[in-house]
Amino acid sequence: MNSDDGTGRIIVFIAGYRYAGKSLILQELERSGYRCVDNLPFALAADYLSRHRASGRRHGRKIALSLDEGSLGEDGASSSDLLALRDALAEEGDRSVLVFLSAGDTALAEREASAAARSGDSADATADASRRDAERARLSGFPEASDLVLDTSYAAPGDLRDRILSLAEGGLSRPRPVVDIASFGFKYGALSGDLVLDARFLPNPYYLAELRPLSGKDPACSDYVLSHPGATGILEGLSALVRAMEPAYQRQGRYRLRVRIGCTGGHHRSVALAEALGAVLSGEGYAVSVRHRDLGGQGAGDAGEQVG
Repeated sequence: MNSDDGTGRIIVFIAGYRYAGKSLILQELERSGYRCVDNLPFALAADYLSRHRASGRRHGRKIALSLDEGSLGEDGASSSDLLALRDALAEEGDRSVLVFLSAGDTALAEREASAAARSGDSADATADASRRDAERARLSGFPEASDLVLDTSYAAPGDLRDRILSLAEGGLSRPRPVVDIASFGFKYGALSGDLVLDARFLPNPYYLAELRPLSGKDPACSDYVLSHPGATGILEGLSALVRAMEPAYQRQGRYRLRVRIGCTGGHHRSVALAEALGAVLSGEGYAVSVRHRDLGGQGAGDAGEQVG
């Protein structure tokens, strides 16, 4: 059951108890480049995977499916049914793994009570305990049939994700993450990212008549911004941070490191710094994407506006 030749898909089936953390783990896998579906009834799994294959895998070759616990056991699918599906996928060249998420009664009870409190429902400890016992009995065949059983009681989601990725992807090489650099103007709303820099401490080219109509991509404007001692230090600092973070992102299977640089209008200072950082990192062999959200857009260069 492997796809080492890169032609097959990698499919992670996640089963487990209610409140064992399936949705949380799925979020971690989504950040690692997996196309994820939460609470999928088992009866729909084969059809979903067939449709995905027919689409030409436009949505990628890594898939994670969290199976609705109510569709497993007793009147639902047995562990043998799931193994049969995996065998069929293997014949098509896909690699699949089955991960079962477990947790202790105390952890499950705490999570269930917290969910009830958030929704305003009243909790019935006796009924909840009885339901958990019945669920453990109903799903008793799945842990034994799984490739990996994880106790999520007090484990960090990132650590659990890493164990799943290690199992699912094995010795497959992970691509280096793309360093996604974007400039923006705070006046139009800040962008979120892994590294966010406010460049408004630098001199604003807007106040020089000859530079005002230019952007940070123009050499004259860029030279003005980058000649400031603070700009040099910022570029060195951002480059050093990317160098330190990128290997860890690659190990974790995270496929994008987002760097966001903002100034007032996203026209001069942030653009110049984003372009310069992209050039530095590209020269060092990093995969880099540079874009400018507000360049040439909303109000850039309007009279009376402090654009920079």
